[in-house]
Amino acid sequence: MSELPAAPRDKMNLLMVLHAHQPVGNFPWVLAKAVAECYQPVVQALAAYPEIHCGLHFSGPLLQYMLANNRDLIETVSSMVERGQVEMLSGGFYEPLLASIPARDALDQMAMMNQATRKIFSQAPKGFWLAERIWEPGLPAKLAPAGMGYTLVDDTHFYYAGLDAGAMFGYHLTEREGHTLALFPTHKELRYTIPFQEPARTIDFLGRAYAAHGATCATYGDDMEKFGLWPETWEWVFGKGWLVKFFEALIAASDWLETTTPSDFLAAHPAGGRVYPPTASYEEMLTWALPAEASAELENIIHELEEEGRFEKMRRFLRGGQWDNFLIKYRESNLMHKRMLWVSDKVAAAGEKDQARDHLMQAQCNCAYWHGLFGGLYLGHLRQAVHEHLIAAEDILDKQAYGDKPWAACAVSDLDRDSNDEVILSGPALDAVVHPAYGGSISVLDLRVQRFNLADTLTRRFEAYHQKLIQAAQAQDKEAPACETEGVASIHDRVVFKEEGLEDYLIYDWYDRACFQDHLLAPRADLEKFQKPDYGEWGDLVTGRYDLLDSGAQGEEAWCRLGRASKLFAPGGPYPLSMAKGFDLGPGPRLAASYRLTTNDPDTPAFRLAVELNFTLLSASDPGKHLEYEGHTHPLDHAWELEGVGEMTLVNATDRFSLRLFTDQPAAVWHFPVETVSNSESGLERTYQGSSLSFIWEVPGGAGTWEFGLGLGLL
Repeated sequence: MSELPAAPRDKMNLLMVLHAHQPVGNFPWVLAKAVAECYQPVVQALAAYPEIHCGLHFSGPLLQYMLANNRDLIETVSSMVERGQVEMLSGGFYEPLLASIPARDALDQMAMMNQATRKIFSQAPKGFWLAERIWEPGLPAKLAPAGMGYTLVDDTHFYYAGLDAGAMFGYHLTEREGHTLALFPTHKELRYTIPFQEPARTIDFLGRAYAAHGATCATYGDDMEKFGLWPETWEWVFGKGWLVKFFEALIAASDWLETTTPSDFLAAHPAGGRVYPPTASYEEMLTWALPAEASAELENIIHELEEEGRFEKMRRFLRGGQWDNFLIKYRESNLMHKRMLWVSDKVAAAGEKDQARDHLMQAQCNCAYWHGLFGGLYLGHLRQAVHEHLIAAEDILDKQAYGDKPWAACAVSDLDRDSNDEVILSGPALDAVVHPAYGGSISVLDLRVQRFNLADTLTRRFEAYHQKLIQAAQAQDKEAPACETEGVASIHDRVVFKEEGLEDYLIYDWYDRACFQDHLLAPRADLEKFQKPDYGEWGDLVTGRYDLLDSGAQGEEAWCRLGRASKLFAPGGPYPLSMAKGFDLGPGPRLAASYRLTTNDPDTPAFRLAVELNFTLLSASDPGKHLEYEGHTHPLDHAWELEGVGEMTLVNATDRFSLRLFTDQPAAVWHFPVETVSNSESGLERTYQGSSLSFIWEVPGGAGTWEFGLGLGLL
């Protein structure tokens, strides 16, 4: 450690805030494992060292779980709060991104957490945890009614505001419309040494900071999951005793170093200045939010600058995108977000509806809306949790509006905010969101009673980290790089492949997957080519714009009628073709699609119409989830095809519902699982996202009109 100043001075402060969170909809066994292997031992270690002061933040979903299953842990934290060792932070109860939800909902989320903190820990919170450190300059004014005094951001935010390394200690004040908020910048070096390097590395850094900047604070605010849940960290933190050694090292340096809570430091020290950070988050998040190609390019630039020793000098001028870019990068994320806003408006218009409002707030949990090394967009059960609570909130409001009588509704609105109107067909059993401007497809197919969006299938896309997989496959080397220093590698530095042959699943779709997507196929197109997909599309119906000709609702039925003048792009063509397409919802749990296809050129060659349904039951390996045809079971975990199908059943015995799929004339059926290769804390893995199920009819060619029908209904 660098030599400390000889003259006696006030002490250096280490301000630690540990954040623990599990998303809405996560599996109970995951929460049980997280508590047993991480949260419980961390809290017990803190309790054994009353000299160590820190801030703690438990998200609402995790608090609810611990209150039901781990009261002893709650009581231990409460005792530390009572003796002044621990300060509890507030935040959005269900861990929303406060910048991405309406102000009324953000304040409700904060009020719910404030109330829970007072009730459970007998402490009124003074500051809040900013989920994913997603900062937006309007937050001080937006959240002013919540009465919070401080939050934590990354040092990244300060660098982007133009400050230098010396400003990354202590805190600064920001404001909007005169509403002030203290910002503590969490230091990157601390985030990358705690808990991954020996405690001496952290003590040395703090000593150098003390020598250079005097009696200030260095802030460490990060995920508690790093202390036991990240790969290899349990053995390092607890098995090899890193956490105890870290606490002992802090106490051993107590002649010049002490640990502090945020509020205590604020009360005793003035601000280092004012700062106006731009919209930002941590560096990795901003890289992930970029389009995949740009993300890969930025990572390469950062790597080059680091090798040249110029990154620290350049970092405040180098940044990625912003979190909102995920809403452009992933259509599925945008649909969830805009449906959330739709439901939020309905809840607000209905007034105080506690049950519906709570479901809305649960649907605002941020994890399923984005993807990087963290983020749960690629996890179907987390996406379904968002849909589940949106369906539940809307269903509660509609039951209050319509009572028990049968009903149906049709609304035309730009739901996804892309300048094109959608048609929302609703009833007490089913909802469907139709996109006339995107092939007349259906992106949302809600089963209301089951609280399930059947159409929630993720599109297969190129991701920047796929390059690592391709490079490893080319090099015939799938070993993770060894950590170069004593300690354990951060997951940011690990490259792990959870199974061999993952490169074979790097298949990318040229269209966003949905239900009732219409393909015009060459006679020789086959299932193997279709699932690649390099089969050769003869039409433009999949992504083409349909005109909305009619829509409405009456009694128990709602409908819309679409039309498109198109072409068949076959050899010798193109040949004129027109398509009339309609949807009828109800009565009851039923949705039917009708097609009338017309050609007027006698030279039009024969082709096939394939209507593709992309659906999910969340698992391809569960034997209770499959398709049945003429008494035979057809699983979801591999490709297969059938001929002459007029009716089949989609079975979900696990969740106790089934759907009848029916056609007005026999069709060939193609099925294949839609699988992605995604990155997570534990490595790159193959994940089932849903199934493609296509009904295919022969069109003989020439001039004529042909009609087809495909529908589904709950059994």
